[in-house]
Amino acid sequence: MFFNHRRKGAIRQWLFIGLVAVLWCDVGGADDGSFGPFTRDLSDTEWGYQLLLDPTGFAPTEEVERFEVRLGDCSNDGDRDDCADSRERSELTERARSRKPVTGPQWYRWQVYFPEDYEVIYPARVVHAQFAQQRLGAAWVFEIGATGVLWVGNRLDEVGSYQALIDEDSLRGQWHDVVVQVDWSNKKGSLMVWVDGVRKAQFRGKTCSSCRVYFSYGIAREQLVRFNQAYPGTAVPTQVVYYTNMRRSRLVTGLKLADESSVALEGHESTPDPAVAAEETVTKTEATKSDATAETPLPTVVSETVDTPPISESVPTQKPPTDTISEDDRP
Repeated sequence: MFFNHRRKGAIRQWLFIGLVAVLWCDVGGADDGSFGPFTRDLSDTEWGYQLLLDPTGFAPTEEVERFEVRLGDCSNDGDRDDCADSRERSELTERARSRKPVTGPQWYRWQVYFPEDYEVIYPARVVHAQFAQQRLGAAWVFEIGATGVLWVGNRLDEVGSYQALIDEDSLRGQWHDVVVQVDWSNKKGSLMVWVDGVRKAQFRGKTCSSCRVYFSYGIAREQLVRFNQAYPGTAVPTQVVYYTNMRRSRLVTGLKLADESSVALEGHESTPDPAVAAEETVTKTEATKSDATAETPLPTVVSETVDTPPISESVPTQKPPTDTISEDDRP
């Protein structure tokens, strides 16, 4: 009994050490596509977040994550007060955050689905994914604009620069595959975004300031007072969005799904699975050795370095269309 008691105590101690290691790990170091753990942020409604069987019928996974925000879904945690700040949200945010700056290249991937009845609530703002910095707020946002377009926006820039990712006419009723490559730097970095394999946006320059970056996704509604002022007496509509396959890796190969041989991205050379490439190399080498008259080839080396597509020094940055809305009201 004494031995069992001591053994249980040792197990509890190691579990505690393991938990601390997870919570204080250097995030972003994995190459296998793992991402998380995530936790709900300032939202505890029963309908706000659900993991359920795919209701769309054609998601890339059997289960998907469902986010919903209704009128009045705001909360506070003592330091932040969404109700007072004219915000509503249902988000998942990274629980394990780095104590030191995140640097160098990182790859991210997810699939997102906007239902047919998804309503735009501009001039309020709706952010569906964001790279934020601890204690500094959002650095990069994926946001719905005035015309129902999904944009990626740079909030490090005081003016704010945006590039369109998904047009309104193709936004709803289908799953979209989003891939992001970021070189995190407070001086010379870069960010590129592909949607359904097509490169849609690219930025060059500072991609973070403190660079203690973490990721959140779901629905975050901001500046709701603007909607109330623009449409007095009209209730802000309920919004629903679905996500699946959240992945992060230092290598693009880490984003590969089970049924993919590689990740096909426009303007980026496809990198094969290293295990497959190594097997093919061995096969070719053995076949060459069997031919006495053939020259012995040098072994193929699979590099972990991912070539970055060239980015022009002056990339045109689009501004989101605001129709008759003033320039200060852009996403």
